[in-house]
Amino acid sequence: MNRNAKWPDRAILALALAGFAINALLLVRRLSGGGIAGCGSSCEDVLNSRWSQVFGIPVTVLGLLAYAVLMVAFATQNRRWVGPCVGVIIGAAGWFILVQAVMIGRFCPWCMAAHGIGVLIAVLGIWRHGIAVVPMVSSAIIAMLAVGLLQSYGPLPVTHRVEKSTLAPPSAAIHARGNGPKAGFADGRKTYDVAAMPHLGRADARRVLVEYFDYSCPACQTMRGYLAALVAKHPDDVCVLVLPVPLESSCNPSLAAGDVEHPGSCELARLALAVWRNNPDAFAAFHRALLDGISPSAARANAMELVPELDVALRDPWIAELIKANIADWVAFSGGTKKLPKLLITGKRILHGLPSGEADFIRVMEEELGL
Repeated sequence: MNRNAKWPDRAILALALAGFAINALLLVRRLSGGGIAGCGSSCEDVLNSRWSQVFGIPVTVLGLLAYAVLMVAFATQNRRWVGPCVGVIIGAAGWFILVQAVMIGRFCPWCMAAHGIGVLIAVLGIWRHGIAVVPMVSSAIIAMLAVGLLQSYGPLPVTHRVEKSTLAPPSAAIHARGNGPKAGFADGRKTYDVAAMPHLGRADARRVLVEYFDYSCPACQTMRGYLAALVAKHPDDVCVLVLPVPLESSCNPSLAAGDVEHPGSCELARLALAVWRNNPDAFAAFHRALLDGISPSAARANAMELVPELDVALRDPWIAELIKANIADWVAFSGGTKKLPKLLITGKRILHGLPSGEADFIRVMEEELGL
């Protein structure tokens, strides 16, 4: 009898430990920028979205604290904390499931596993321990409303808001070199020749955005769809310069020891620029294919079909010069965050990282660009 009476406690403790471990894993991966097995880009998108923190605190830290309190409550037989704690876990889970379904449009399997653990704990607690339903539900509603309001109306993370850049970019002659229409940024201290730079849309468009990105960056791959949707909606008004910043030390000496590298990104950037220089009409489709996640070997095979003398094209000194200039800009514009993509908008306005969703991105860009 005693053995049967104890198994729910052991099960709840084991589940709480699992929830704690999942949140710890997600926190470590978020801080390091690394991927998570079996998750693909979905977890990356969720963990790097604006909804991944509250007032600068990663939500995984809050998850760690909730599961830690729950484990202590059960271990010390302090049952009055169990119901409210479980309610907070379920309420927060409800909000973040809504965020993934509606705001982000992607689900992080590991996040969903942590949310599912909270539900299982609630079921076990009610069934075997008589956790009071009313306090638990009340705590769940309060937690869901509190987190939702704080995230919706609180300050945006620096990596997900449009802000005024106070950083002076370096002078890179290659960006302004050419006889095409010019686009200025940072009070004219930064100039781009729109026709000479790889771009999406019409070079004579009324508004020009400048994106610094990495072909292997999951957030950049998602941003590709947002930018394509914006250009498609405003084909005569918006042009996007796409300037690769490979996050790989073989061509990017600015990476620090703790920065996450994306193997193969130098090769992808060089191939893309070679296609742009030698077959600009094919660039948009090739650019899209690279951001769809094809391997460097597949990208090279594709590029060879578009540029017959590919090896000669890759030796063009313009490619190495542009990559070097893009990296210098990335460092100058980064400030407190190296997150990619970085999107220069107008004047001194800059967006760091991935927006909360396509519809929200288009709305904000239309306001910023006066469309």
